[in-house]
Amino acid sequence: MLIGDLVTNNARRNPAGEALIFEDRRVTWSQLNSRVNRLANALITLGLRPSDRVAYVLGNSIELIELYFAIAKAGGISIGIMPASVGREIAYIAGDVGAKIIVGGAEAAAAIGEASGELASLETLVMVGGGAPAIDYEGLIAAAADTEPGVAIDPNTVFAIKYTTGTTGFPKGCMRTHRQYLTNVLVYQAKVPHYPSDIALISMPISAGLGIHMMTSHAFAGIATVIRPKFDVADMLTWIAAERATMTYCILSLFDRLTDHPGLDQADLSSLRLLTGTSATGDSRPGMLRIKANPTFKGGFVNAYGSTETGGYVSYMLPHEVEAALISDAKPDRMSSLGTEAPLFRIEAVDEDGQPVAPGEFGEMIVSGPSMLEGYWNRPEDTAAVLKDGWLITGDVILKDEAGYIWLSGRKRDMVKTGGVNVYPAEIEAVLGEHPKVSLIAVVGVPDPKWGEKVVACAVADENCSAAELIDFCAGKLAGYKKPKDIFFFDALPTNAVGKLVKKDIAELAVQRNQASGP
Repeated sequence: MLIGDLVTNNARRNPAGEALIFEDRRVTWSQLNSRVNRLANALITLGLRPSDRVAYVLGNSIELIELYFAIAKAGGISIGIMPASVGREIAYIAGDVGAKIIVGGAEAAAAIGEASGELASLETLVMVGGGAPAIDYEGLIAAAADTEPGVAIDPNTVFAIKYTTGTTGFPKGCMRTHRQYLTNVLVYQAKVPHYPSDIALISMPISAGLGIHMMTSHAFAGIATVIRPKFDVADMLTWIAAERATMTYCILSLFDRLTDHPGLDQADLSSLRLLTGTSATGDSRPGMLRIKANPTFKGGFVNAYGSTETGGYVSYMLPHEVEAALISDAKPDRMSSLGTEAPLFRIEAVDEDGQPVAPGEFGEMIVSGPSMLEGYWNRPEDTAAVLKDGWLITGDVILKDEAGYIWLSGRKRDMVKTGGVNVYPAEIEAVLGEHPKVSLIAVVGVPDPKWGEKVVACAVADENCSAAELIDFCAGKLAGYKKPKDIFFFDALPTNAVGKLVKKDIAELAVQRNQASGP
């Protein structure tokens, strides 16, 4: 099975069934397959050969989905670039992969124009809506045949290169094959079954990775997908009700925006069967309880964990587990866990020698399974550093209990070694995050002549919140050596493009504040 076969098979089995809904456009599987075939044949006519790279800079749209499957059928390699990227970022990614063709939308036209002059590999520029010197996307489709391209493709060849967010330097391209992609989707379907009556809604950026993974899963199941141009809570709630959507998705930062929205209590959520991916590391209990307070909501939640390198979700908490955790006061709190490992995957916590640690102890997370990245594009040394003996070395620190539930405790590089003892910031952040005056917290280590490193917390909090108050709050909740030696207050803390705290930048702020405060 290949990625492109999903559309072909749906067109054969259910030609009149709806595949995509976007604004006032409704596309059947037959119509989608016809346009995908035309586009694939057009790409081949432009000179695309197996394993040539096609980069696209497109917002959420039907065109993005068409191109994704067309590249698959033509045997090319797909590289999605976020439409908010600037010219320098586009030039770096497209140049790194040696993109032969770039397809862009109006929202990225200026940035693509800025980048294209730096790309020696670029042969063809295609724009949705046209515009010289680019080729018009619709004209390209109209001039091509809608027959199946018939390109011979090995399922073990690379189909996609997804770039990491690059919080610790230049982003790296994770390579994934057709087989790896579809195997992870198959496991997802086994854990979270989709039914013919399901209608999914995607409002997160599809180019970011999770969105396209979900779209592939919908095609695998043959269900309809409602595409929204961007994440907007009011818009999402409106379209869930209008299209009777049964499932949708949120990362933690978007979930917080959803559950803080004043219109949530009055929204019609009666069709919603599943809300997936709400949180893997944060406290989602208040938000879930607020959604459950909506009298129309009768659905459930799926917490899941994955990364670019794992190729999708590798651990899950299913609705019955989430429901049980919501009403439990057990410690550690399973609501903040990653769930348990998925079928075909193995997740272990190991010490610095690579040996498994005992249940309940912290260790570095290593993962094995059929969808791990094939490697980093053109980075053999980086690949060798993370892929060892069939295991992905994640750099994340986890705790795994005897029942197999997994808690993420941050990055290994974020660990603070104070007085010869390892301290894991996530444990301290969980405690300080319970204080009612704290809205955001990050714990880091700064150099200290006595301890080697000392634990400090960087907080966004109420104006009348004091350092002494927060340190005292840790009493009885944390061992003495884990309690922060200092609390530094900020109006905001650095985050990356997807809303995650950037610990490297926060640590630099903490060092500066520590130096300014004197000995």
